[in-house]
Amino acid sequence: MKTILRASRHVVVVAVLGCLVMFGVVTIVAAIAVANAVAEILRGGTALSQLASVTAVAFKILDLFLVGAILYIVALGLGALFLDTKGALPAWFEIREFDDLKVVLWHSIIIVLLVSFLGDVLEWEKGTDIVFVGGGIAMVIAAVAFMQRDGSPRRDGPRAT
Repeated sequence: MKTILRASRHVVVVAVLGCLVMFGVVTIVAAIAVANAVAEILRGGTALSQLASVTAVAFKILDLFLVGAILYIVALGLGALFLDTKGALPAWFEIREFDDLKVVLWHSIIIVLLVSFLGDVLEWEKGTDIVFVGGGIAMVIAAVAFMQRDGSPRRDGPRAT
């Protein structure tokens, strides 16, 4: 049974490969969006009236690149945790346990939400709908902050209660 359980961790290869494929696809789509945006800007000029539109497009493209980076980080983290590929990690990326990967993922999700919200704000014309979007994002950030504060064991010793 131990042999089966040890070998079963290699099934994570499917998740790692899936994340890497999606990383590649999302990055290529973002690169194509960059090329299209640059071509559109060069065709239309750089009038000040288009500044908000160009900025919104830039942040949507940034959002794609961030999602791609998150997929890549998850692939690296899963590989390090389950497939013993710690040597492939960049020096700044230290994964010792699953909680480390969750924290990186939480932070990444917050960044993507904030960048996406900024894109929404730049396209927002009028009305109160933006308040609901911002409020929803604020609740997600608050929930993540609460989980991180109360849900993760501290590395510097037992938690004080």
